[in-house]
Amino acid sequence: MADVAQERTYPDTVPRSDPEPTSTMSSREAAACKLSIQNLRSFRRDLYWIEGRPELGGDRVVLRWSPDEATPQIVSPPGMSLSSRVHEYGGGAMCVVDRDGALVVGVSADEQALVSFRPGDHHAVQGARIAGANVGGLAPGPDGWILAVVERHRTERVERSIDAFDLVTGARVTLIDDRDFFADPQVTADGARLVWSAWDHPEMPWESQEAWTAELIVAQGSLLVGEPQRIAGGPRHPTTGPQVTPDGSLLLGIEEGEWSTPWRWSPAGGLEQLATLDGEVIQPRWVLGESSLAPTARGAAFVHRAGGHSELLHVSNDGELMRWSEQDEAVDSVVSHGDGVAWMGQSPRSLGRIVVHGADGERVAVLDLGPSLPLDDSQVSVAVPVEVAGPDGRLVAGLLWLPLEPASTPPPVVVTCHGGPTAQTLPGLDPIVQLLCAHGYAVVAANYAGSTGFGSSYRRRLEGAWGVADVEDVAALVLGLGEQGLIDASRAGIRGGSAGGLTALLALTTGVFACGTSWYGVADLLTLAAATHDFESRYLDVLVGPLPEATETYIERSPVTRAREMRGALLLLQGLDDLVVPPSQATAMMDAAGRAGQEVELIEFPGESHGFRRLDTLEAALDAELAFYARHLLADRATS
Repeated sequence: MADVAQERTYPDTVPRSDPEPTSTMSSREAAACKLSIQNLRSFRRDLYWIEGRPELGGDRVVLRWSPDEATPQIVSPPGMSLSSRVHEYGGGAMCVVDRDGALVVGVSADEQALVSFRPGDHHAVQGARIAGANVGGLAPGPDGWILAVVERHRTERVERSIDAFDLVTGARVTLIDDRDFFADPQVTADGARLVWSAWDHPEMPWESQEAWTAELIVAQGSLLVGEPQRIAGGPRHPTTGPQVTPDGSLLLGIEEGEWSTPWRWSPAGGLEQLATLDGEVIQPRWVLGESSLAPTARGAAFVHRAGGHSELLHVSNDGELMRWSEQDEAVDSVVSHGDGVAWMGQSPRSLGRIVVHGADGERVAVLDLGPSLPLDDSQVSVAVPVEVAGPDGRLVAGLLWLPLEPASTPPPVVVTCHGGPTAQTLPGLDPIVQLLCAHGYAVVAANYAGSTGFGSSYRRRLEGAWGVADVEDVAALVLGLGEQGLIDASRAGIRGGSAGGLTALLALTTGVFACGTSWYGVADLLTLAAATHDFESRYLDVLVGPLPEATETYIERSPVTRAREMRGALLLLQGLDDLVVPPSQATAMMDAAGRAGQEVELIEFPGESHGFRRLDTLEAALDAELAFYARHLLADRATS
C-alpha cells in the first residue's frame, strides 16, 4: 500500500461567494455556478457527499457537514478526486464505514482504485486496483468488507460482478457474476443477507431492473453467497434498488401499469404495498449509488415524481401519507439519518440543497450549496409548468422561465432538450437558464415524449420513435406557447446535450426554429450504435429498432442524413475526450451541414469528456452560445 500522489490543493472550507446583485449575468458567473452534487451518505450525526465545481478543474471532492454546523468542510486529501467510471456515467464512488470512527472509502478518479482516508487527513491509503476494470456503487459490507460493482473490459466483451474487498487483508472475492448489469449491493443490518439489483441486455434498468437477495455467509476469512432469490421486477415491471431497513426488511419501488409505488419486502411476509398514488418512485438509473427510498423510525420516506414536480413523501407504519418537502423544492435522492432522513436536491433559489428531517418530519436543518447567483431574489426567474396539445391531441409538458426584464412584446425563446432521452427536467435553479433569462430570452424546458415523471405510457411514447415524437413535441411547445402569447414563436432557438442534441438538431427540420446548439449531441445513429459504450449499446434497439433490421431507420433518423432539410444555423460544442458521444459525431455533423450550405460552427474542447466540467470550457461555450443567439434571435435580426 502506498500514499496517493497529491498534486492539487483545495481550501478546507467551501467558499460561499456573495457577489453584488446585478440585473445581468456573465457567462463566467454562470459557469462558476455549475454545481455537481451526488452520493449523499449518513454517518452518525454527519452527512457526507461528493461535490464537483468548475473551479476545481473537473475534480470531485468529499464534503462533511453536521446539521449543527453552518459550513461544510472538504475532508478528502488535497489533490484527490473521487469518481467512478462504471457504465461510463459512474456513481457510488464513496461510502463511509465505522472503523473506530468514520473511515471514508472511495474510488480514485484516475486509477479507479479503492482508497481510504480519515476525514480531514492529508493522506490516503491506496488499496485494491483491478487492471482493466472500473469500480463503483460502493457500500459497507460485513466484518470489514466493502461491496462494489466491478466492470471488467475484456477484448470482446464487458463483464460485471458484485465483488467484496477486505480493507485489512486486501483480499477480494466475487459474490455474484451471472448477469449483464448490477447495482445497489447492500448487506442487511444483521449481516445475514446480501441484496442487489440486476438486469440484462437489451433492456435498460428503468424497464426491467430486478431486486434480488441471498444468504451471506462469512467463513474462514472469506464470503459465500447462498441461493439467490428474486424479490420483484423484470421486463415491463421494473423495480428501484432495494434499501435495507433496521428490522431486516427491504424498501423498493415497483412499477405496475402506469405508475411505480413504494413497497416493503420481508423474508417472512413477502411483498406489501405501502402507498397507492399516481406518480413515480422509480428514477432512471444513469448513475450508481443514488436512492429514492429510506426507512425512518416511524415508516418510510420516498422521492415521488409527478406532473413535473419531485417531492419527498413519508408513509407512516399505520399508513398515513404526508409531504415533507416544500411545494417549490425538487428532491433528487434521500438517505436515512438518525430517526429521520436527509435529502439532496434543489430549490428555485439555491443551486443545491440538503434538508434534514426528524422522525415526525420536522425540519432539523437546511443547507444551501454552491456559490450565490449574481442576482437578488427578485431577479431570479422561477419555472412555471406549461402544457400544450401535441400531435393527435396528446399532452406535451414543459417548464417555462420568463426573462427578467419585462417587455411590451412576447420574448424570443430558447427551448432546452434534456439528455437521456429517458430523463426529466425539474424546476430547480439552473445557472444556464438564469443566464439566458438575464439576457432577455424566455426558456422552455421540454419534457417531451420519452420523459420520466409522467407515467409509463408517456415514457414509452418514444419506443421506436426517437427523432420523431420528441421533435414533434418540441415544435408543438413553441407553437402552442406562441398562440398563448407567452413567447414569440417566430424567434425560437433550441439547445440540447447528448441525446437532447439529436432532438435539437432534428428540430431544425421542422421550420419552427431559427437556430440550434448541440452540446456533445448525437448526430449519426449508426456510428453511435457501433461505437458507444456497453451500458447503452442496446438502448437504441428500443428507441429506434434492432440492427441490422432497422438500418434504414437509423440512417433516416440521423441528423447527418437530414442536413439538407434543416432550416437554421448550427453551433456544435464538443469535448475531444468524449467516450459516450465521440468527437467524430460532431465532425460528421459539421461536414454534412457545410455540404448542405448551412451556417455551422464547431468548437472543440481538448481534455473535456461527456459533460463539460472546467470553468474556462464552460465560459467559452456559453459565450459562444450567447453570441450565437444574439445573431439569430434578437429583434433587429429577426425583423431585418
